[in-house]
Amino acid sequence: MSFAPPTPSYSLENVVERICTFRQITPLDRHLLNHILSNRSYFGRREQTLVDRVFDGIHEGHIWIMDN
Repeated sequence: MSFAPPTPSYSLENVVERICTFRQITPLDRHLLNHILSNRSYFGRREQTLVDRVFDGIHEGHIWIMDN
């Protein structure tokens, strides 16, 4: 049985802003992103732009992925 920490109600905008401000994705950030994105069946242009911002930052080396 795995334990998932409770997920506070953060918006996609809040999580992306946090990631871009600290220039890293922590395990908590990954958990929040997964939770937010898996509960949506449709992504508007604004949401896609936010996700692209994170992806581009990772791809260009501006955002680091932290393990633990």
